[in-house]
Amino acid sequence: MTKRYFSILALAASLTVGASAADFKGWISDSTCGAGNAGSGKAERECADRCIKNGAAPVFVTEKENKVYQVSDAELAKKHVDGKVMISGEIKGDKIMIAKIVNIKD
Repeated sequence: MTKRYFSILALAASLTVGASAADFKGWISDSTCGAGNAGSGKAERECADRCIKNGAAPVFVTEKENKVYQVSDAELAKKHVDGKVMISGEIKGDKIMIAKIVNIKD
């Protein structure tokens, strides 16, 4: 009985440690400029949009740290270049796995 109890606790702990979904605020930028286009200004948004349309991959730049992440869904990210966003998802290495993305006010 004790072995079974500890096995269940170990399984529950490993599932809890692996789950790190959270909300992240920032901007969709482009892989060419990265954090250089992190901001809600007209110039930053137009540059990111132009670079993505010219073939650069969309990336996500966090608001606080200006950390650049690849995105799991480039087509979805491209729809949110025009301003600040909140992404609900999980970070795995240098990639953010997007579960949901919404535009937010600055």
